[in-house]
Amino acid sequence: MRITKRARFILEYSGIRLFCSAACALPPRLTIAVGKRIAQIAAGTLKSRVRLAHQNLEHAFGTQYTAEQRQKIIEELFSLLGEAVIESIIFNQRDMNNLTIDGMEHVEAALAEGHGVIMLVPHYGIWELASFIFGNNFSGTSVIYKSMKNPYLDRYLMRTRRESNLTLIPSKNALRLVIKTLKQSRIVGILYDQNAGKQGIPATFCGKTAFTYAAPAVFSQKTGCAVIPAYMQREPGFRKHRLIIGKPFPQIETGDKEKDLLANTQQYNDFLEDLVRKHPEQWFGWLHNRWKIPRKFKKDFPE
Repeated sequence: MRITKRARFILEYSGIRLFCSAACALPPRLTIAVGKRIAQIAAGTLKSRVRLAHQNLEHAFGTQYTAEQRQKIIEELFSLLGEAVIESIIFNQRDMNNLTIDGMEHVEAALAEGHGVIMLVPHYGIWELASFIFGNNFSGTSVIYKSMKNPYLDRYLMRTRRESNLTLIPSKNALRLVIKTLKQSRIVGILYDQNAGKQGIPATFCGKTAFTYAAPAVFSQKTGCAVIPAYMQREPGFRKHRLIIGKPFPQIETGDKEKDLLANTQQYNDFLEDLVRKHPEQWFGWLHNRWKIPRKFKKDFPE
């Protein structure tokens, strides 16, 4: 018997809601341990994804790591992924004491300029926790998100994010809403470290061409907003994490908008590269084809 798309969406939604309810009902230490174990099992079945991670790590670090050392990095990454999934489900206001914040003064100073702030957040550490911090500390904080195909899950995600005091801006046709938010001197968070495909521009990352989202630099050019990096760092101890906020990137303005766009975007990649070289076990980008070249550009940028 064929299952309709609607029935499949309902089953997916029901299963995830059941899993979330169970995760919240159990003690956090047990739930996180289960999440890590599930992720470790997944690592054993996702052979192609593990191979891609090995290739990416070998590209970025050359012979710095042996195959065994790369495998250990990947295993630690999957374990962190399991923890991240569970934390995104069970984290609430009472858990804010588990988070430490460095560099909040950079955001406050930038907002005082009146042009708004683009927060650049990579898929690093338990990145979802950053939304709780910004949502709780700055009214009107927004994040750009990509709508899910399953409408039931999409509505559930939107509801949980609103509970974190966040406004969601769909990535489709986000330009107008983002500019409006920035002109109100508010924060817009962007996850910027995935392959941008044909929508991106050819910046460099770890010594190789990586098509990168230019949107943060575009918004800065249009509004004068500050672009500030922030990332979650895993800390020693149970459920201990640190949000590290950097200084605003200097705005490069030479009068050549296209060159400035690339130069400013390159700054963002350089920051991330420095970060992941220090702690490769905390960046989920190794599991993603970050250096894939869009078909129409392959002649100019061979992989």
